[in-house]
Amino acid sequence: MDFLRDLFSRTLGIGTPEKVLDELSLEGVGRFLLSGKSAGIPDFRSPGSGLYANLQKYNLPYPEAIFEIGFFKQNPEPFFALARELYPGQFKPTICHYFIKLMKEKGLLLRCYTQNIDTLERVAGLTTDDLVEAHGTFHTSHCIGTFCGEEYQLPWMKEKIFSDLIPKCDKCNSLVKPDIVFFGESLPSRFFSALKSDFQKVDLLIVMGTSLQVQPFASLVGK
Repeated sequence: MDFLRDLFSRTLGIGTPEKVLDELSLEGVGRFLLSGKSAGIPDFRSPGSGLYANLQKYNLPYPEAIFEIGFFKQNPEPFFALARELYPGQFKPTICHYFIKLMKEKGLLLRCYTQNIDTLERVAGLTTDDLVEAHGTFHTSHCIGTFCGEEYQLPWMKEKIFSDLIPKCDKCNSLVKPDIVFFGESLPSRFFSALKSDFQKVDLLIVMGTSLQVQPFASLVGK
């Protein structure tokens, strides 16, 4: 165990080795998760702890409404209130994120397809070319005005969100939305173009950190 801990520390560049498991076993992992000391990044669908189970304070008609484009255009306040809680920078990459970076450094990573919108893959060191952010990203934002589409970068959006302001376009005063995919929107074209080329080359597909509940992302395992 000391060898593995030291190896991860040196190869992943995550600082001084620190003992986190009392035992190198599934039981040890379970005790660590129950201790409350793990990453703490909420998912969407876990009963009790998932995001959808903890949205009562926003008075939504149903939990998924907070990510529906129609609802957002009419009532953007709940989304931006939630965005303050989940905004990139609140969490740090986990060892799983750095594992993907290690695959890149070893020349073994063709592409990382992710449903995450928190940009932690980028924080861990992956580039735009390494990633297919299937559900979009907070990294950029765009005006949703019909004839505008002005692009904004992460610092601009962060300033608006943490100033309790609804982000409005500097050019046309329409809403500005982070480039994450809401229900009712199409996935980025890159998802489909990369899928077509990557899956002809791939010889190993690693799936982790997803319940494979949402299509079309869940269909990747069948490609």
